[in-house]
Amino acid sequence: MWQRMPLPTPPMPQPGVQPSEPVAEVDDFLPPDLRVPSHDQVAGRMMPWLRPLVLDGEVVTCAECSAYRDWLIISTQDQIWLRCRAGHQQQERRLDTAWYNRNSAPVDATHATFDDCLRHLGH
Repeated sequence: MWQRMPLPTPPMPQPGVQPSEPVAEVDDFLPPDLRVPSHDQVAGRMMPWLRPLVLDGEVVTCAECSAYRDWLIISTQDQIWLRCRAGHQQQERRLDTAWYNRNSAPVDATHATFDDCLRHLGH
């Protein structure tokens, strides 16, 4: 059947219309018109993670108090940090910004300070 289908004809150049220049590829998952301008970017982003966090088949626990759920996951400066309900923080090197972007919801608020964000997220 595919042999009987007509082939599409390539578009014909229009007089006076210049072909567009190639667009440079950008290594980011958001198109440029959806990105925040760099002068408005925040130092980081946070999201709650209520359930246990399992990495490489292991439940992640707080190094100080052994908490294993109800994390705040913080993405800042290409690093991922975990903060337990008791306020202990530890870097999680098995996660990266791409993981954070795949698992986070859209930003619902911006905050002037880290403490304001903590209050907003109930920590």
